[in-house]
Amino acid sequence: MKQKLFLFSITSFLILPVFLQGEVIVFTKQDSADWTLQENQDRITETVWITRKHNQNIFNIAQETGYSGNAGSPIGTLWAGSSAAEAESGDFTSFLNLHGGNPQSLINDTISLYLEEYGRYFDLVFSSFSGGNSGGGFSYTREEVFPDHLGFSNTINTPETFRLHQNYPNPFNPVTSLSYYLFEESYVSITIYDMLGNLVNNLVNQNQNSGSKSVQWDATNNQGELVSAGVYLYKIEAGEFSQTKKMILLK
Repeated sequence: MKQKLFLFSITSFLILPVFLQGEVIVFTKQDSADWTLQENQDRITETVWITRKHNQNIFNIAQETGYSGNAGSPIGTLWAGSSAAEAESGDFTSFLNLHGGNPQSLINDTISLYLEEYGRYFDLVFSSFSGGNSGGGFSYTREEVFPDHLGFSNTINTPETFRLHQNYPNPFNPVTSLSYYLFEESYVSITIYDMLGNLVNNLVNQNQNSGSKSVQWDATNNQGELVSAGVYLYKIEAGEFSQTKKMILLK
């Protein structure tokens, strides 16, 4: 079901909801629902979007295209088998380790979720976890909490660095969004190259304020012509920060 969590459009998905203490969010991904759609992703922060593909574990679609494998947990998350108020720092582990291969054992129990990058804690109660080879349903209630003994921050922390995130969707056709975070005001350049290093498109060349940003690429070059399918590189330069990632265009 859709909750207030999804009050943003595909063109502005980095505008995040602000969760107040005590507010309870109910998230449901129906069995067999398309895990690539926004309404089937619990977008807790800019970089943590929890969903589930088929009969696999839950994972973070923002940072990977499939199950996290050996990590056994959505990237950027740690989990404990009690409420945050009852947990100690050493109790937090991967989601897979938490339930030992039996996620149904968590149903109706309060567990806690820790987002290490943001210093945020949540109490969760799973109400379902089901699905066969083409399924992948689950539902839970989620409430942000502020446990004093775990050294919480009562504001949403922002990373004290520049970041370039993986484009979404990836692979894509015909449009993808490139998101990034600026720690401080900077002159920003975002450039697309092909795998031979040839310049394809200058997406951004301007001074920008600090904060979360995104830009779309519609698979065209600087002349407005559609480019061919294949692997492309996108590079950000902001101040002294520089980073490059790959993306795949399908036709």
